[in-house]
Amino acid sequence: MTEKKAVLNVTVDESLAEQVRETAKFEHATISSVVERALRQQLAWELKRIDGIRAIEEYYDQHGWPTAEEMAEAEAQVAEEHRLIDEARALMAARDHAGQAGGGDIA
Repeated sequence: MTEKKAVLNVTVDESLAEQVRETAKFEHATISSVVERALRQQLAWELKRIDGIRAIEEYYDQHGWPTAEEMAEAEAQVAEEHRLIDEARALMAARDHAGQAGGGDIA
């Protein structure tokens, strides 16, 4: 037995509406089915995110929320990880560029 359908009126940007129309045409599907699938996928992700936030809040409620100092330390650690990633990407790009130009190896 199929689930009863509800009617929702939504307003979207014209560019998004055109993408929905193009997708429906390409898939030989209705606009409603394209929108329903996209909405279902997005809501599944949103519900997982909300569950995660609730779990974190529950943990903090039970074990205590991080102090300002702990948050600052965590943010500094994340910033350092981002710096290392950027450094590694720059080194890889330089190696790729040197290899394409026929240059020597970059350490």
